[in-house]
Amino acid sequence: MTRPLTIPALRPLTTAEATSMEFWLQLCPGFSIGSRPAAPASRLPDLGPLLAVLREEGYVQAPDVFVPADVARLQDGIRRLVGQGILPAFAFVYDEYWHIFQSLSAFLSAALGPGFQMLPDLWAWYVPPSNEAAGWQPHRDRSGAAIRPDNSPDSLTVWLPLTDATPLNGCMYVLPARHDPNLHAVTLPENGVFQLAGESLQNIRALPATAGSLLAWNQALLHWGGRASHLGAHPRCSIAAQFQRGDLPAFERPLLNPQAPPSFAERIGLIGHLICGFSGFLALPAELRVLAAALDWKHWRASAAR
Repeated sequence: MTRPLTIPALRPLTTAEATSMEFWLQLCPGFSIGSRPAAPASRLPDLGPLLAVLREEGYVQAPDVFVPADVARLQDGIRRLVGQGILPAFAFVYDEYWHIFQSLSAFLSAALGPGFQMLPDLWAWYVPPSNEAAGWQPHRDRSGAAIRPDNSPDSLTVWLPLTDATPLNGCMYVLPARHDPNLHAVTLPENGVFQLAGESLQNIRALPATAGSLLAWNQALLHWGGRASHLGAHPRCSIAAQFQRGDLPAFERPLLNPQAPPSFAERIGLIGHLICGFSGFLALPAELRVLAAALDWKHWRASAAR
């Protein structure tokens, strides 16, 4: 197992702060919680060729999908959180980080069918240009049961870079579907245990991406965030969410309405739930783990049981 990544400079966040809408609104003025602003504009390319590439390679990468001003605003929100020592995943208390995914409805409908649903899986990253920093270790989001024989996905991860992602600040790396003999395996190995050697190493593909790009992959695709470097020009900031076909049983419960973000309390609970679930990837302070467990239990598990 790869050693969990340490996120420096995280301060203890109290329960009173985490559950106070006023606290979050004061922290990032101009952002909203529960006001349902319009989804930002997107400029998707022709979906036909995009879906063909998704089946062939297991992922897609499209530049300049989002308006730079919208991307810069989301980047600034995460920088504000990080500047206060708050885990970037808490960005999802704000409407804006949900609504940017709404603007991808046409792509998601084409890839997953018009009744697609949102999975309760999302995250935000801030990877500094440091020799000690990196994205998440090699993994698959789900087993090969999440793709069909022709590589059409039953579920997708959508990853949006809010800054330029480069090899020097931890851009994404993938093993393209065409080069992966284990793509359709229904059993996942332990995280970090993969056999790539010799000529297979040449099949690894780096995916540097400009801010405002769209990256998405089927959830059986082997992928990871690269090791950053002090030579990087700036941090790598990004967000991601996961989606599935609506005509299949839920891969995880509860499924979320992709057009209606959950309530503030549910968002806080979900973030706590995700911190607990992703703890194997991250080395977090004990105080934050305790807070996450409390938020998960009080604000998320009740809704998940319905």
